[in-house]
Amino acid sequence: MTNFLDSHKINYHPKEIAQFLDGNLKAPIYVEISPTGICNHKCLFCHYNYLGHEGKFIKGKIIELIHELAQMGVKCVVFAGNGEPTLHVDTLEAIQLAKKLGMDVALSTNGALLNEKHFEILAKNLTWIRFSFNAGSEENYAHVHQTKENDYNKVIENIRKLKSVKDEIKSEITIGTQFVLIPENKDYVLQHGKTLKALGVDYFSVKHFYEHSHNEFNVNSNFLTDEFLENLTIESEKLCDESFKFIVRSTKNLSSQRVYDKCYGLEFLLFIDEQGDVYSCFSHQYDKKTILGNVFENSFKDIWNSAQKQDAVDHINNCINKNQCQPNCRHHQINNYLWEIKHPKMPHINFI
Repeated sequence: MTNFLDSHKINYHPKEIAQFLDGNLKAPIYVEISPTGICNHKCLFCHYNYLGHEGKFIKGKIIELIHELAQMGVKCVVFAGNGEPTLHVDTLEAIQLAKKLGMDVALSTNGALLNEKHFEILAKNLTWIRFSFNAGSEENYAHVHQTKENDYNKVIENIRKLKSVKDEIKSEITIGTQFVLIPENKDYVLQHGKTLKALGVDYFSVKHFYEHSHNEFNVNSNFLTDEFLENLTIESEKLCDESFKFIVRSTKNLSSQRVYDKCYGLEFLLFIDEQGDVYSCFSHQYDKKTILGNVFENSFKDIWNSAQKQDAVDHINNCINKNQCQPNCRHHQINNYLWEIKHPKMPHINFI
């Protein structure tokens, strides 16, 4: 069964789809901001290790950017990116401001640096938080996350405290966790799911590892036997109930074969890295021709309407083979949907 993490929600934005079809999308729906490339962990599998985990937003610039995005009509902002967002001094203030200005706000974090001043702010302002939590014991956590063993206990306690504050103030925040499945942690995944259910998280997502052409870490996919995946799926479903979902992400989305040769989803989701560069392709940060502009140098509105933005979109659409893109590209399901709208297979479509 398709879950909300393996699908898309672009169909709930008909106004923006109409603008796109007319060639005049007023603003992206989703913007992800990487406040800093620096991270307190260096996970074995990290998709962004090849970037070196350096750089950060100029102090105060994220706050200016949030005002710009709200004025443009952006609907949601996610603080995540190439490093640990809670390491930046402006992240908490930016979360509160984005919420105040009417945008939905989310945070992806390893959770080890959260403290008492964070929990109420997060519970009041975030639509969702996702903990990157990829191990099932202190020792295993230290190895997979490349950090201290005690960080495992810190994250457990921080999830517990956030859940307590959520219940106390009757917050609607969704507390989720994500676990990237690799040989080093596969034997811990079921017990970890039970631990997280006991903590009161809303969902536990198991995501399959995928390689990046610029990272050295890779795995032999043979460790994921049919027997292992079948057992994991069966056992995960047993743990699900109305308040907890144990989600094993679909392997069907790991195919690189595309039905489309143009990426129509590019302008709907944007990513702004810690150097201020604006991308639509999250996984092509090594290719400077995919940069739409830089928010340290120009306003977001000017970037959105710039020739450089159009050049970047044209480069991605005309020079990058879509069948060589990352298997679980964030635009993939959106592209499938929009491609069908622009190239319908259904006969007699005007007989509605």
